Amino acid sequence: MKNKNQKNIIEIIISLSKDPILLNAFLKDILTTVEYKEIHKRWEIIKMLDLGINQHEIAKNIHVGVATVTRGSRVFNNPNGVLKKILKNHPN
Repeated sequence: MKNKNQKNIIEIIISLSKDPILLNAFLKDILTTVEYKEIHKRWEIIKMLDLGINQHEIAKNIHVGVATVTRGSRVFNNPNGVLKKILKNHPN
């Protein structure tokens, strides 16, 4: 963990994970509307990449630039990343 604030925010999210309604409210309060929507879009990108959907098709379906999908693909395919592991444990 890089610093105390990062550790603190992770601890808060972990504690709120037991109450999805409160966690959702927390995220809506701490993030801008655009940031909140971006999290959802980025997760959709990852799930679609996992299904083998073409990057251009993903960009079209989610209404994002191909560069955004490409970035998601780089992260998704990072051998040191955790996204594939998370998807195996949480397929939806």
